[in-house]
Amino acid sequence: VLMMGRVIESISDVTCGNTVGLVGIDQFLKQGTISDHPEAHNIKVMKFSVSPVVRVAVEPKNPADLPKLLEGLRRLSISDPLVQCTKEESGQHTIAGCGELHIEICLKDLQDDYAGCEIKVSQPLVTYKESISSESSELCMTKSANKLNRIYCSAVNLSEELALTIENGIITPNDDPKVRANLLVNDYDWNKDHALRIWAFGPENSGANILVDTTQGIQYLSLIHI
Repeated sequence: VLMMGRVIESISDVTCGNTVGLVGIDQFLKQGTISDHPEAHNIKVMKFSVSPVVRVAVEPKNPADLPKLLEGLRRLSISDPLVQCTKEESGQHTIAGCGELHIEICLKDLQDDYAGCEIKVSQPLVTYKESISSESSELCMTKSANKLNRIYCSAVNLSEELALTIENGIITPNDDPKVRANLLVNDYDWNKDHALRIWAFGPENSGANILVDTTQGIQYLSLIHI
């Protein structure tokens, strides 16, 4: 569509120098370059170093408007690369942004433009995150649901070089375990057994946090591997 002020006109093609809008690609592409040229130089996707720290829960004032809210959250998530719209285990729909002003703008856009319905918003929740500088001095313990199994865990800080390597995508959860283990052993002095028994990266299977299974002689432990 050709956009001229308030007027929008559907067109089949456009010459260089005009600003146009493409309809229908929002469900496939959040940001990127579209080209049919085999040697096109794509615009590099921006990496944002700001992470969402303020979170609010939203729900429609009229329960019948829930489908409108869900569609509005989907469109909001596509339009803003810094916002995160998720559904919690409790069933709540949450919006996470980079600050209270960012959340305020997102909520206004959601209600007025994307969802088109009145919404109720919870008080902002600020996410606090901590890190460690040395190995923990105590073991943390939790029990399974049937109270028959105990799982112990301790925290060890990763080197800054390894953390940056993971954040830059050089080491990922999708790597071949043997290749990744060799890299950890040779470049970062990891124990080979530990490097081969990585369970997960976090948060959300992509961050610079690693969960490693260091148990010995425990049967059926893989059954609780999520």
